[in-house]
Formats: sequence, structure tokens, C-alpha cells
Amino acid sequence: MNINKKYAIPSPGFQGMRMLTFSFIISFLSLFSTLSLATEREGPYHIRVLWTQNPSKHAVVSWTTSVPTQTATVYFDTQSRDGELAAYAHTANLALTGEITLTEEDLKMEVPKGHYNHAEMKGLKADTRYYFVVESDGKVSDEMYFITAPDSDKEISIFWGGDSRMGAADPRYAGVNPHENRKAMNRLMSDLLAENPNIYALAHGADWGVTADWRHLYWWFHDHELTTTEDGRVLPLIASRGNHDRSIGFEENFWLGEDLPTGQYYYTSQLTPEVALVTLNTEVSITGDQRQWLEKELASLRPNNRWLMVQYHVPAYPAVKDFNATTASRVRNFWVPLFEEYQVDLAAEADGHCLKRTLPIKGGKHDPDGVIYIGEGGLGVPQRDTDNTRWFVQEPGMATSAHHVFLIDFKKDGLRTRAIGMEKEVLDDHMLQPRMVASQE
Repeated sequence: MNINKKYAIPSPGFQGMRMLTFSFIISFLSLFSTLSLATEREGPYHIRVLWTQNPSKHAVVSWTTSVPTQTATVYFDTQSRDGELAAYAHTANLALTGEITLTEEDLKMEVPKGHYNHAEMKGLKADTRYYFVVESDGKVSDEMYFITAPDSDKEISIFWGGDSRMGAADPRYAGVNPHENRKAMNRLMSDLLAENPNIYALAHGADWGVTADWRHLYWWFHDHELTTTEDGRVLPLIASRGNHDRSIGFEENFWLGEDLPTGQYYYTSQLTPEVALVTLNTEVSITGDQRQWLEKELASLRPNNRWLMVQYHVPAYPAVKDFNATTASRVRNFWVPLFEEYQVDLAAEADGHCLKRTLPIKGGKHDPDGVIYIGEGGLGVPQRDTDNTRWFVQEPGMATSAHHVFLIDFKKDGLRTRAIGMEKEVLDDHMLQPRMVASQE
């Protein structure tokens, strides 16, 4: 187990032994706390909301149970009903449930067995607060709420970030404070969400856990509960898939509804009538069906949206990893020409464990009319050093090592991206002007 540098000293002696003993106690208590939380919980827990294609009308509500689910219902309304089930105006039935796959490592680490559960809320009103509870085999969750996406040309904001996994492969032994960086980022998002009601969702650039096995997803969902505000507002997720998310557990726990094929994980979320977010999947073929879909999607979206953004995991323009790696090269060869042809405004990339914003790129060089790429994942994963000699992170671009989440403001007169650090400091602040091809008032 690593000892936090704060407590480590270079030489032995009484003071050294005292500090090391203190460090051991801190580590032991933290480990005990972590393990004690990994127990079976009664009723529905890990409750979360996912957005897919039509977030003004539709949402997936997902949760975990410790035992097989026989019957379950999501009760929801536009007014708070304080958990009185008969008072809620609407219900959504359980759509999919099953036992979460456990690997040998999951069993070795004694992660609690779990069952995934999903329901779809349909026919929702746009830009409306929906209060909901989950009732599962007679046990009822606390009431929470989220706000649906607008169907008007309203200025909105979203979070974007990726790589919320931790460094250690064993979730029980992640240093003095297990998961602490991820927890800190989640608390930060909760605070920002409470301060800014115009933030509607978190778009996630993938690598949620070290793997998508249950011993890692269990803790991810546990920590995600920290993003919920004190008054019960839930932060909906717009999910993408990365190289650490290939296990079957990802498909079991990130179900996107009956309208999207299982395992595909590429789709468009129409956030407002003028803002579209295209989620792509670097973990399946970048050519073929996905590229054909992408070309048709961008051709359709570009004339009708002021802002057109894409998100995916492996970067085309990495600030840390090998520029000529296979997936990065394929993204540049098969997707980037489409981004440039259809004048995508912003591309969000993860995987590198750093903070970057490229200069605008077109045709493999700096061009004021090109695409800006942001990233590369700072939601808790240990950060890496960036290669600041690479041409695409030179001024007016930037790259550094820092935990962060992007706060993206889609305004009528500009698209603002701010990288917010763990202490709420602004690490980067950039404004884009609308492209002429986008529809304007």
C-alpha cells in the first residue's frame, strides 16, 4: 500500500516512526471504511438517470438491488409527492433486470452480489422538473428529481469529463484515501450544479472504472451518488464507452433503452433544437457501419444546429500517448475528415489522463476554421505529464496535468469551455464563435 507523501519523511527515528505509524492508522481506517461500505444494501440503490437521443422526452432510470427483482416501478411527477406512491401521476415499469456478472476477481474481493434494473420514462415534458422514486419489491427509495432537456432555443450548460477510474486495479487498495480524487470531483460537480441550475447533464468520455467488472462499477455508482445535490437533484449521464469498459458489466449496467441496439454506444443526443451532441464508440469498428452512420448524421445535423459537438474516448490528437497509435490514427483517418467537412464545433476526447485544448485543426495543421479538441480525462484518474512539444497544443492551445471537469456553455453568441479544477479554480477558459453554416436567428 502506498503511503501518502504528506506523511512520508526521509529518515527514521522517533519522529519518523511516529509519522509512519500515524500514516498506517490513517490507511487502515480508510481501508476499513471502504470495506465496510461494500456490504449488501436493502432496497434500490445506485440510482441514476441516463439520457440518450431525446432527453427532452425520454430518460432511462437504472438502479441496483442486492436480491433478484420480482416487481419494480418508477413513480414520477412534475410535483414533489414526498414518496407517497398513490399521489404520483405517472409510472414506468421495470423494462430489464438480471444478475450482474461476477468474475473470479469480483468473488475474490467479496464484492456484494447485485442485480441490474432499468426502466424507461417516456412522454416527458421538455425543460421540466421530474420528481421520482423507485419502488422495488416493496422497498422505496428517497425521492429525487432531474430536469429534462429544453425543446426551445435556450442557453444551456453541461459538464464534460472522462477517466473517472482510479489508478489501483484493486478498489480496496487505492492508497490512503480510496477513490478520493473521484469523490472530490463528484462533490465539485454537485456544488457547481447547485449553484448553476442551467447545467443539465454530465457527458462522460468513458473509462469509468479500471474495468467494467462489478468490483469497479460497484464503487463508481456508489461514488456517483455524491453528484446528487442536497435537495435531491440528480445529474443525468450521457454515456460513451472506452477501452477499460469492455466487460459485459458495462452493457448490463449502462442500458440505453429499447430503441438503441445493445452494445452499439453511438448515438446523437439533441440537447436543444440548436445543440446536438454526437457520442461515438472507439471500441468497435471506426470504419464500416459507424462511419457511414456518422457521415449521414453530421450531414443531417449541421444545417439545423448552431452547435455541433462530438465525444468519444481515444483521442485523434493525443497530448500524452503515442500520436501514431492504431486507434488514434484511425480516428484521424476516418472520422476527422468528416468533422472538418461538416464543421464540427468541438470534439471531446479522453484516455490520456491530462487536460488539453488544441488549437483549431484542419487538414492536419493549424487553421482558424478548424476543429478544436478538448480533453483528455480528469475526473479522478491519476494524471500524466503532457508532451508540450506537440504542435497542436502550442498557443493558442494548451496542455497540462490537472484533475478537472469541463463546464460547457452553449450560448447564442458563443460556445464557452471552462476547465474547472478540483479546488474550483478555472484552469482554462475559451470561447468559440458560431460557424456561419449554423442556423441563426
